[in-house]
Amino acid sequence: MRARLRAEIHGPSAVRFTLTGAPRPIGADAFRLTDGRGRPVDVARVVPNTATESLLVPAETLDPLRVHYLEIPEMELRALVRRDPLFRNLYSRKPLGARIVAESTEFRLFAPRATAVRLHLYENADDVPEEALRTVEMEKDPDGVWEAILPEALHETWYDFTVHGPDDPGNWFYETHPVHISDPYALVNNDAMGKSRVWQDGPPPAALAGGRPPMEDVVAYEVHIQDFTDLLPVADDEAGTLPAMTRAGLTNRHGEPVGFDYLVDLGVNVVHLMPVQEYLHYPDEQWQEVFSENSFARDMGIDRENYQWGYRTTHAFAVESRFRSRGSEPGAERDQFRALVEAFHERGIAVIIDVVPNHTGENMDQRHLLLNFNVQDLPYHYRTDDELEHIGPFGNEVKTEDRPMVQQWVVDQLVHWVEELGVDGFRIDLAGQIDKQTLRRVMDELPDDVIVYGEPWIAPSDPDVRANPDWAWYKADAPITFFQDNARNAFKGSPFDVHDPGWAGGGSGPGARDATMWALENRYAEEPESTRGISYLDIHDNWALADRYALDEDNNGLNGVDLTAMRLAGGLLLTSAGPVVINGGTEMLRSKGVAPREEFEVEVAGGPVAFKGRDDTYNLRAPNRFLWDSLEPGSDAMAIRDYWRGLIALRLSDRGRVFRVARVPEGHYRWFTPEDRHLLGYLVGEEVLVLTNNGPEGRTLRVELPEGNWRQVANRERVDLSGVDGSHNRLPGGVHRLRVPAGSFLVWVRE
Repeated sequence: MRARLRAEIHGPSAVRFTLTGAPRPIGADAFRLTDGRGRPVDVARVVPNTATESLLVPAETLDPLRVHYLEIPEMELRALVRRDPLFRNLYSRKPLGARIVAESTEFRLFAPRATAVRLHLYENADDVPEEALRTVEMEKDPDGVWEAILPEALHETWYDFTVHGPDDPGNWFYETHPVHISDPYALVNNDAMGKSRVWQDGPPPAALAGGRPPMEDVVAYEVHIQDFTDLLPVADDEAGTLPAMTRAGLTNRHGEPVGFDYLVDLGVNVVHLMPVQEYLHYPDEQWQEVFSENSFARDMGIDRENYQWGYRTTHAFAVESRFRSRGSEPGAERDQFRALVEAFHERGIAVIIDVVPNHTGENMDQRHLLLNFNVQDLPYHYRTDDELEHIGPFGNEVKTEDRPMVQQWVVDQLVHWVEELGVDGFRIDLAGQIDKQTLRRVMDELPDDVIVYGEPWIAPSDPDVRANPDWAWYKADAPITFFQDNARNAFKGSPFDVHDPGWAGGGSGPGARDATMWALENRYAEEPESTRGISYLDIHDNWALADRYALDEDNNGLNGVDLTAMRLAGGLLLTSAGPVVINGGTEMLRSKGVAPREEFEVEVAGGPVAFKGRDDTYNLRAPNRFLWDSLEPGSDAMAIRDYWRGLIALRLSDRGRVFRVARVPEGHYRWFTPEDRHLLGYLVGEEVLVLTNNGPEGRTLRVELPEGNWRQVANRERVDLSGVDGSHNRLPGGVHRLRVPAGSFLVWVRE
């Protein structure tokens, strides 16, 4: 075991430290204490407590808010004297941000180690600091909150802050970095890097008629606002915006419904919007300097702006300003988002949003931007190493454990989106990096019927957090519903192994059918209820399903797709137990095939920007667009869309309730497993029979049906609850030997 030193400050005369992996030195002279600038502080005494823990008493009083380091020179050990004992006890329930209360406006900002905070008010978003209408000295309360209460309603006034403090490691205060910062609680922000705006909302949208679907009923459709609306036949000032998302009456050049009407007709009961909180875009003028004449950028649709999926939140309470209709006033995006929610609610569809509370946009692409938290107090808000540098694979990691005000920020933003903007739930990005207790509190403070699921992957980068079972978690002790990647891998193969076709792609090796049965039934040890995991095939990351089952060697779904595999994959997913989520456009063969396969970097906007190719098209616009004109009668896209639409209708029908169960009873899935491992049959809840063959040849399968009349509702080409034509369109109860053609997914329901 390697020697490790860890220290914390507990007061002006108390530094507690632990030394593990080595014997503790005797005597105060074995230790060296310095401040953040390297000035030595004499050590008066070291008082042992346990075999590994001791109290170090400095010869002078220390400021617990300042930076100190403890060393054992002979052992070459050095540790930051962490301020966690102070930080973990700082908490305020005062509402942060800018709020209009009666005829006054309250401004509050949390900056616990600042020595001064100044509020600057402006008439216009692009006014420079010298043009401020006024500057207000804010006052600090005992809990680290700075506040100013002005006796007037300042709706639509622009504002920012300067935060002042000492020049210590990890500090980015105005004295050494003279920047103005925006408000992390702002309801409206001028793009990611601009000023904040005081805003007072109107009433929230009407609630979903009939209430939110319970988790077991969820059939969610993940979609990005810009991708979905980019090519819709709407006015230029509306393409790519919130209003376009719910524009009714649109058709493509073949007369087929597109956009909102298409989504409503598809039949899902939840629309899952990829990030809509204000997120990082590099300024257009900087972007265009590099890309305006670049042919690759033109082909990818990124020559005019820094397109993003949005997993780089900068202002968690604000609606993404680039999603408002062009020409409308800053703040209009909030009204337009509420109108979107209401439009879906009127059609019986819940709205959930993708949130990214595990990291922020301040440290993306190897940049260190000073937008808000980095300046307010970097070591408070983020996980850091002993040099007070950010850690984590995504530039930074928000520190929710041991930081009550960061935990509060997570809870506050989710409650705000529910109460003020009307959303029905959340998909939490990389939720595995958020500590378990914070997620438990989220679930406790949100209404019981709010839909929440997230990613369990990628543990916290801090080894102390990762090793603490009260903070770190995975599937077995998940505090929220998680993405069940085992089901994904069984149905269509791992996204990290292109040679694994999954059962839908014809896989029949040892264990392939068994894994599929486990996935259908959600028979996993970490899922005592089927609602603990949400099943899926593909999602925005990695290849689209159409590219996975492309017919050419380049895996480009634009050149043709294995329709059999697409039908089988959809059939397996939509007859599995518990909630499911569909990657928007998969049902119409949406492909990322125009994206390059290779990865590369370009210098732009003061640093590198990585383009990761077809596997991760997060900043390539063209590959993600919905090609609405591909919906042509007789086309493959229409054929798969119709098949999946029928499967969704089956799942959400009365008979489909057998799949929508929170806990799968013993024997709920009764299996028919002949020797040929390309064949699989299952009777679900004594109400639905499924027979499927992923092999190259037709086979006969023996089944035993309960009493009653059984109507076939799915064959190789169609799914129709009223019945499909076929030799076995109607079956009585009893034993049957049924022909299952190659590459088929057949379904009967008991009438």
